[in-house]
Amino acid sequence: METNATSPVTTTAVALRYGLLLTVSGILVDFLVRIAGFNFMTFGIASFLGGITVSIVWIVLAHRAFKRANGNLMTFGQGLTIAMIMMLITGFVSGLFNYLYVHYIDPEFVERMKAGMTEFMERNNVPDEQIETSTARLDGMNVGIGKALLGGLGNGLGFGLFLGLIVSAFTKKSKPEFE
Repeated sequence: METNATSPVTTTAVALRYGLLLTVSGILVDFLVRIAGFNFMTFGIASFLGGITVSIVWIVLAHRAFKRANGNLMTFGQGLTIAMIMMLITGFVSGLFNYLYVHYIDPEFVERMKAGMTEFMERNNVPDEQIETSTARLDGMNVGIGKALLGGLGNGLGFGLFLGLIVSAFTKKSKPEFE
């Protein structure tokens, strides 16, 4: 007698597959926002909202795929693990993309953002010391490859934890206690 039981899909397998899909879509959104020519304020808002939206959508899709392959069950911890792995992959590749973009694709990008920020702050009567401090932070985008990758991993870890906690709270489905 032959059984046709399939083994459950692991969190790592789902996270890797959907993490790569998230990475590709996230880089595409980031690239489109960068080439749109937005001023620094609109760029920041569009980049943040686009990144968060794409991340949430792919994390939810990954959780659905995991649950579908595992008897419609997923613990909070499994959901968090999937989100963390996905965001770490995305963070690492995004750090690499940011490095390549700022150093090779559009080397004037940081200077344009600094000029836009300075113009905006001067229009709003921000003190010169604060303008200098704020524009100096943008120089942090123009770092070496090691810092870019570590920064990407740090962002992935932070956003993975944040989004993973929230999304997993809504998508988890544990076994009933008395079953």
